[in-house]
Amino acid sequence: MSFDELSDKVTGVISILGGQSNSNALNDLRTILRWVHAWTIPEQIAVGQAWKAFDAEGKLLDEKLSQRFDSFAQSLVDNTRKLRSH
Repeated sequence: MSFDELSDKVTGVISILGGQSNSNALNDLRTILRWVHAWTIPEQIAVGQAWKAFDAEGKLLDEKLSQRFDSFAQSLVDNTRKLRSH
């Protein structure tokens, strides 16, 4: 994906890792998105040890993490509306 797909779009960054959560991948994604002129929300999520974060159906086991995903999604919607109104 490049300018054609991402320029002036609102984006968010999430990482799912097998080991400990790490913000390096998220920071690198933010840099890449900035270079293709995307707007990245300030919220981000890193899920470490993903093998134990989800049940067999793929549902998050941690309610607080689930709420963070909900807030993340709401921020994407809110920021998209703000950008479109300008």
